Amino acid sequence: MAYKVLFNKLLILVIFIHLFFGVNKVSAESKNYKKNSSNILFYGRLFVQYDSIKAGDSGSTASVDGLRDDEGMGRFGIKGKESIGDGYAVNYKVEYAIDIGDGTATSDGTTCSDASADCRTFAMKQGWIGLLTPFGQFKIGSVKAPYRYMAKHDILHDTITQARDTRMITQSSMGHSSYWRESASYQIKFGDLELAYVRGFGEGTGGGGKDVNDDYGYGIEYKNFLTKGFDVVYAANKDDSAKDDNKKMALTYNIELANKRKIKLWYMHEEVGLDSKMFTQTGNDGEVDWYGINYKTGPLTIQYSYSEADADAGSGYDRDGYNLGFQYKLSKSSRIYTGYSKNNANQTGQDIRATMIGVRHDF
Repeated sequence: MAYKVLFNKLLILVIFIHLFFGVNKVSAESKNYKKNSSNILFYGRLFVQYDSIKAGDSGSTASVDGLRDDEGMGRFGIKGKESIGDGYAVNYKVEYAIDIGDGTATSDGTTCSDASADCRTFAMKQGWIGLLTPFGQFKIGSVKAPYRYMAKHDILHDTITQARDTRMITQSSMGHSSYWRESASYQIKFGDLELAYVRGFGEGTGGGGKDVNDDYGYGIEYKNFLTKGFDVVYAANKDDSAKDDNKKMALTYNIELANKRKIKLWYMHEEVGLDSKMFTQTGNDGEVDWYGINYKTGPLTIQYSYSEADADAGSGYDRDGYNLGFQYKLSKSSRIYTGYSKNNANQTGQDIRATMIGVRHDF
């Protein structure tokens, strides 16, 4: 896939050329916060779902049927903001995972009868204090990397059959899964352009964390690039201790039809150097192409996506799969959803099939 590497580099060059000649069309976003004003919000989301995973892999992916939220995507938290004047404000967020299905926020792979097991009722997902300024936002604490939140398209992304859990895209802390602990991030927007950077400072590995000291990640997102509805993302995560990285390039085209119907088309290419689940051979290196379409009409959204992964170790470790999902909004804050995913591996006994149906409520 050498041509795709060249395409990625050319794409970045085109973005910066467009920025250079279009610099008069973008300006830094700043908000005039009223001095001494503050607000605080308690929020959350609850899942109840039945899911069934059939996996030939008896190791990292378990075969299980249950009424649970194994992802720990049920959440509650607080967030707020307080102005300190002159366009500056302090903001913060503290968010914990919960599972109202089995009462344990950690995965079903954990044996809670083991005294050393991590079986927390509440598990922190993100917690940070930030500073909003006229020239960008700073955050310190447990934060999301740009690789995780930029070009996040899967309507099943908060469920057990999401693309990352069926090995259609990367998972790992250097891919689309984890939050970075003991880290700092910076984001700035110029109109449709967003630049973001994250860096790790912690050396601890307890509590589900990892050594992130000197690890870093960055992302570039340009919405309405060259034409309305066309969005471009380039992001990367670098693991300093492993001396390796993940990179992704995503292209998204948003189409608005009559009667408020919408179609979203996307393509994502990943160069993977850090993921122990997608590629099971020594080295864990390879490349992934992910294609998808969402169709939204009224309260109904339908999704189909397809992924093809090529391992550097040879075709014997390749895999491909598809994901089909439906989501129906009952109200502004409640929805029902269902999905099916199937991932085929060239290795014997490494296939994964997942089926689920559930209800989600936000508050």
